[in-house]
Amino acid sequence: MLVVSNHGAIVGGGELGLIDLLRGLDRDRWAPVLVVPEDGEVAARGRDLELPVRVIPLPSLRRPGPASVSSVRALVGLARGGDASVIHANGSRAMAYAGVAGRLAARPTIWHVRVADRDGLFDRALCALATAVIATSRAVARRFPRGSAKVRLVPNGVDLKRFAPRPASPALRATLGRARPGAHWIFVGDGELRGELEARARRSGIESRVHFTGWRDDVADVLALADVCVLPSESEGFGRVLVEAMAMGRAVVATAIGGVPDVVVAGETGLLVPPADPAALAEAVRALLDDPARAARFGAAGRARAESTFSLGAHVDGVERVYDEVLGRPAPEARRR
Repeated sequence: MLVVSNHGAIVGGGELGLIDLLRGLDRDRWAPVLVVPEDGEVAARGRDLELPVRVIPLPSLRRPGPASVSSVRALVGLARGGDASVIHANGSRAMAYAGVAGRLAARPTIWHVRVADRDGLFDRALCALATAVIATSRAVARRFPRGSAKVRLVPNGVDLKRFAPRPASPALRATLGRARPGAHWIFVGDGELRGELEARARRSGIESRVHFTGWRDDVADVLALADVCVLPSESEGFGRVLVEAMAMGRAVVATAIGGVPDVVVAGETGLLVPPADPAALAEAVRALLDDPARAARFGAAGRARAESTFSLGAHVDGVERVYDEVLGRPAPEARRR
């Protein structure tokens, strides 16, 4: 089978989820070949899993030309030459190329969709090319009202061993500048808004209590430091970090947007607030910081929900069932629940 990644770099949860899926697939049944548009972190992690990795550029679709045709031909040759039974596209650009290649090579193609925002005619075209569409949440599934018969809901999953409750690291706490008592905010990740947020923190005079870590791979260790995990998204297809925090036994506060209500049970595993409402967000965080016992109850319930609904094993089983469905094979019993 071919697994085509939208990106060669780790740009978000979509790539992390893809690598987790590849790690969990039953190698007795599936022999994935990872296709990336350029060499980079995604390819490196695929090689760490001892997977064959092929680099096939996926040029911008705004101005398709000879390079785009060459990439489709390369995918068709790879599918036929390796006798791939199915093509799995992780993202829209990957699906545009994989979908055409799948039609030309007569291979079923699965579009893995993790974003809830609609893309008009492009969505309709890609859905028409897809044999099946995997949506990570109900919000993502609602992106395809015309193609709902092809949509299969398979929530993301996380490695419950990696994301497990643990004591906080005093050394990491000191490294992140949390030596002083009081509430501290840690922003994990990077992006175009970082500079603006850092400037706002300086203008507000709170820079000593707001810490920007940049991109980190030790998210579990950072979550172990947290009393509350906050996700203030205005658009969110799923909210992977919320599952990671819940698996770590942490209470969460998040905006009731997109796929977040599929993850967080309001009043049981965390608190949900309206999007773009800073006052409501601050009040929810304050309520949990002022009531550690309630936060602990939310954390315990979150861990139980992660175990019952969002394990990596359950996610992999769900994806493998879609593979079996498009290939017309009977699915074996779930092995990892």
